[in-house]
Amino acid sequence: MDYQIIKAMFLVGIAYYVAALLAIHQTITPEGIAILWPPNAILLAAFLIYPYRYLPYIAMAGVIAELIASISSFPIWAAVSFALINILSVSIGAALIRQKSGQNFNFNQLKNGAYFLLFGPFIAACIAGMLGGSVYILLGRSDTSYVNLWQIWWFGDALAMLILTPLIVVLWRWIEAGMPNFKWSALFEMTLIWLGVISIGYQSFEVGSYEQTFLFFTPIWLVLLGIFAAIRLGVIGASSTVALIAIFAVEHLMRGTHPIILSLPQSAVLLTQEYLAIIAIVSIGLALLIKEIADQRDILKQQEKALKSQNQFLEDRVNERTIALKEVNQALQKANDRLAKSAATDELTGISNRRHFLSEVQRELQRLRLDNQTASAIMIDLDHFKLVNDNLGHEAGDVVLREIVTPISQAIRPRDLFGRMGGEEFLVFLSGADDRMANTVAERIRNEIEKLPITYRGQQIQVTASFGVAQWDGHAELDELFHQADKALYQAKNLGRNQVFSLTMSDKAAVTKSSQENHFELP
Repeated sequence: MDYQIIKAMFLVGIAYYVAALLAIHQTITPEGIAILWPPNAILLAAFLIYPYRYLPYIAMAGVIAELIASISSFPIWAAVSFALINILSVSIGAALIRQKSGQNFNFNQLKNGAYFLLFGPFIAACIAGMLGGSVYILLGRSDTSYVNLWQIWWFGDALAMLILTPLIVVLWRWIEAGMPNFKWSALFEMTLIWLGVISIGYQSFEVGSYEQTFLFFTPIWLVLLGIFAAIRLGVIGASSTVALIAIFAVEHLMRGTHPIILSLPQSAVLLTQEYLAIIAIVSIGLALLIKEIADQRDILKQQEKALKSQNQFLEDRVNERTIALKEVNQALQKANDRLAKSAATDELTGISNRRHFLSEVQRELQRLRLDNQTASAIMIDLDHFKLVNDNLGHEAGDVVLREIVTPISQAIRPRDLFGRMGGEEFLVFLSGADDRMANTVAERIRNEIEKLPITYRGQQIQVTASFGVAQWDGHAELDELFHQADKALYQAKNLGRNQVFSLTMSDKAAVTKSSQENHFELP
């Protein structure tokens, strides 16, 4: 047997003995009627609090305490019988309650309170009353019927269990948990309620005061205080308030000053017991209901918080995936753009390649047909470009091709189209331009190319270009337009290069020559 079990035996034994003495001297009327019997309420609380392995030893302590308290008033066999009856009834009630409610019983759920009410005050106390009444009959000390003896014992045990057991269990569990949620404001409220109980109880249970001040001091106000304590302070507040009310009721019954005037003292005791039982059941039951609602609300809040947290987590994951997907899409779009640009751009010069240029010109021609507008094409070919590649290498030729893109691009409008057809041949499509405007643009480009300074590995390269201009008649196909521009370019080449030739102008006006007569010079 370890120290904790010995401590539990001592504590329960002392409490049982003291409660028995108080019950004998303070709760049994002069007629021998027990108003309430606290020892069994204490024993039931111990059976609900301690682990199972403690219970045989606690039962032993209860038997010893009962024998010590009863041996002076009853024969040994009767005292032993009373002790065994109390242990048996409490054991049955506690076993049924813990079987339904679990190992760590507490008044924290409404169903636990219902199990306690059924198996404790009703069943356990009823069994004790039946057996205890039989012992009194055998003793020959009763001048009343067995049914009355059973009823007196039953109600005395049941009322004590209703009032004291919840208070002991809840206080024990609260202290065991470290007194959580303790508030001085709650203690202040409980003090005010107790002061109200003392003030009203002193007056309402006094027969003289009751008759004189019926509307102001009546036991019904104590019911309301019990309910208020349940609402504000929970099971501890409700059970402690009911216990205080019971003290006033029992004290006045013992003195015979109670306001219940009946021919039989037993009837007054039964009515008082019923009154206290109603207060206890209503107040403690309401406290349990409120606590369960509050617990369910807390659970819902926790679940709501967890749900919000989960939703936030999922939302964050979705956002992360969305951002990642957006980044992937952007990268894919950039890759597609690069691919599209690569497919549409000449790799060397960065301008439109042949396929893309022709596609864009074809689309523009369709628009121009609908708008009944004109257009012109300029075909450009570098003069003696093969000599650059042969004498300086293809790398030098690439440099030349890249350099001439700038003056051409600067000479045309943003809406005009410019592309490389292959080799040293380029095409410009001027939307909405006639042959006169196209000749002006071509001449400007020719002049800029001729003046263009190109340096390759420290050597200066001077290049010129020939230009063929053709004006679209508004009906011809694209191939025919470029064919006319190519013919004009051929004529410019034949006439000595570095010049502009247009097929849509007269022979005299078609050719313009540069001020310089040399065609190509190597540095």
